Amino acid sequence: MTKEEAPISDEKLKQEPLNLLLIEINRNRENQRSLIVVSHGVIELFVNTLIEAHCKSAKRISEDTRGYPHSVRLLILHELGVLSDSKYKMYNWFRRLRNRAAHDPLFSVCKSDLSHLPEKFREPDKLWDLCMELVCSLWNRNKDVLLPRFVPSLAAQQKEGDER
Repeated sequence: MTKEEAPISDEKLKQEPLNLLLIEINRNRENQRSLIVVSHGVIELFVNTLIEAHCKSAKRISEDTRGYPHSVRLLILHELGVLSDSKYKMYNWFRRLRNRAAHDPLFSVCKSDLSHLPEKFREPDKLWDLCMELVCSLWNRNKDVLLPRFVPSLAAQQKEGDER
C-alpha cells in the first residue's frame, strides 16, 4: 500500500467540517431551541452548497439573502427536482419551526407541533432523532455534491482512486 492509498486517519476525519457540524448538533441535544437552530444551520449550509452546484445563477442567489432567503432556496431546489414534494414540505416546516425557535421569547416543541410527522418523531423527546433524520437524509441524497465541501479529504481520496 502506497502513501496515497493509505486510509485517512481517524484524527484527520475528526477535523473534517461534517464531523465538527455533527458534534455541534450533539452538543445541543438537550436544548430544543439550540438543537433546532444548530440543525437548521447545518441544513442551510447543505442547501447553499446544493444551490451552488445546481443553479446557473448560483453566485447571485448566494450573495442576495434578501431576495433569495432560505425559503426561496428550498423552493428552487424543489423546482429543480433536488427535493421531492415530501422533503420540500418537511424542510419548509422545519424552517418555520426554526423561525419560532429563533424569535419566540418562550419556546418549546410540543406534541401538536409534531402531529403531522411519522409516528417515530411525534414525541418532543424524539426531536434529536428528527433533526438527525433531516440532516442525514439531505446528506445521503446529495452526498456526491456535499462530500467535497464537508469531507474534502475523503473526496480527494475517492477522486484519486477514480483516476487510477
